[in-house]
Amino acid sequence: MSNSSSYNLKEYEWHDPIFIYNYFVNQLSSLNKKEINDSFCQKCYNYNKTSETYILENLNNLKIIQKFKNFLSDSKIHENHDNFYEYFLIGPSYLVNNLQKYRYKGINKDKKLLNSYNTGKYNTFKVYIYENSDEIERNYKVTSFYKGEQQEDYFDKIIQVITQNIELAEFDQLIPLEKLIKLYKREALNVLNLKYEFSKSIKKKIGFLATLKKINLDKLFPLLIDDFIEEIFLDSPKDEIYLNHQLYGRCRTELSFTSKEIERIKTLMRLYSGQRLDFMNPIIKFVIKNKFFYCRFSIDVEPIQINNFALDIRKLNKNILTIQDLLKNGTLDPLIASFLYFNIIRRKNITVTGETDTGKTTMINALDLLTPKEFRKIYIENITESLNEFEYGKHQLKYKVDSLDESLIKKYSKSNQIKTLLHRTPDIIYLGEILTKEEAVAMFHCLAAGLRGFQTIHSKDIDSLMNRFLYHFKIDGSCLNDLDLIILMKKDINKRKIVGIFEVCKSTDVKSKLYNSIFEYNLESNKWVLTKSLYETNVTLDIKKCEVLTKENFFLFIKIYSDIFELLLKIKKIQNIDLVDLFHQISYFSLKSFESLELFWNNWKKNRSLNL
Repeated sequence: MSNSSSYNLKEYEWHDPIFIYNYFVNQLSSLNKKEINDSFCQKCYNYNKTSETYILENLNNLKIIQKFKNFLSDSKIHENHDNFYEYFLIGPSYLVNNLQKYRYKGINKDKKLLNSYNTGKYNTFKVYIYENSDEIERNYKVTSFYKGEQQEDYFDKIIQVITQNIELAEFDQLIPLEKLIKLYKREALNVLNLKYEFSKSIKKKIGFLATLKKINLDKLFPLLIDDFIEEIFLDSPKDEIYLNHQLYGRCRTELSFTSKEIERIKTLMRLYSGQRLDFMNPIIKFVIKNKFFYCRFSIDVEPIQINNFALDIRKLNKNILTIQDLLKNGTLDPLIASFLYFNIIRRKNITVTGETDTGKTTMINALDLLTPKEFRKIYIENITESLNEFEYGKHQLKYKVDSLDESLIKKYSKSNQIKTLLHRTPDIIYLGEILTKEEAVAMFHCLAAGLRGFQTIHSKDIDSLMNRFLYHFKIDGSCLNDLDLIILMKKDINKRKIVGIFEVCKSTDVKSKLYNSIFEYNLESNKWVLTKSLYETNVTLDIKKCEVLTKENFFLFIKIYSDIFELLLKIKKIQNIDLVDLFHQISYFSLKSFESLELFWNNWKKNRSLNL
């Protein structure tokens, strides 16, 4: 039962008396828990216990240990000092270092805490969102699970020990990042099991943190797995990271990289992209998808980046926002949701437009979740941002193409893949973002042939959208009639909302007005205004050509859909799978008759026993 390996501490560890004290406290605690039956083992056990008790007695006589124990027992001290060494070494030199550490306006105790939450498996990381007085930007702080605890220094040292004990693996070929993390974590757990007595969950957390430190992702990884983060930015090596948060908008962080860390990030990106990153090829754009995160990485270096490094990470696996979330966020109101839903189940085309970061893809994904279960849906995207709806029992066929890759064989370009949709019998087509003239031409080719679905396109407003179609993409004006509904999105500080729903005017006169509004958002009243009778819209008139739809019946459907969305707005959030299932049933009864839909909805409300 020899335990001599317990004392194989690295030389640098003896420079920290608190680490040594905590180490022996934990060792003695572990020994006291052991039950020894073998007489030979009992001798070793007694020797180890006596030795470690003697060491602890001597440590307890040190003034720094006595002060440390007072620090742990005095709650008032904790109110002013999170870290023992801050308390013990407080003075001019410490303050100078502290000011250098926070040379930029950052997070401190004077900030108002807005929210905190855990991320990662086993809640490995803690996130804090702080408000800045007189600033729109918030502060985002992420820490490991043990930060701020009494044994913070002890855990820091353990992670340092484990990181140094993990041997770098040698591989004949590049292995996925996910597998690399798994291998190093296994090594870390082996070290932990050999030397330390912790609970199973604590060991997993520490092993994972040591692994991230070993592969130089300890700073970036917590941001990559936080599903509330939408995009991560670093403008130069001298800057600190800032980000877009789904709930709190633009946030600053205190995270920055050393020159060595930046070079490691570049190397990692070169390896996993398979691309050069140098003077001749100063841009890398690629996607990494694994069980931890799904992100598009963009790195720029000299000569196009004057500071020789800029990083942009677009999160592609953000939290799913359903139509209920959008209602609660004020992105749209129940009447708009009702009108859109009425048209979705009747396969009308919906184009969502707006500037960058206005929530266009979020909108079409929320609408896509409302489609009837039986619809066959085909997706053609540059980057897969549509949702995986397999768990909801929906039919999805997906294609991934690159619009801007000139080396791509023309036969397999996005525009040609869009044209092939005519032979694949879709009920709905999901085209993602329309980027080029060729894609726009192919889209209108499909619309003219009767295919309908969802697509997004950048524009400042509806006039700009019309200009892009007519002049930039050279689309004939008569083709615009096939667009059905156009949703315009805007972002106001941290809020994204629909500011208008429009339709193209049915006219062959080029000089006449190109579009009419159906809904418009009124800034003064903070409400949406109906600018045209829904029964008189072009999409409703088209539906009436192939469906018996009296004005009375039309408004009965709109009224009950409004009741549904009003209720979703008021009640607590429903699980996504339950919400999707609800709309599967709503679409089924909607296509049977209004009476069956009404009966189903009244029973659903009664069975749920909801508190309004």
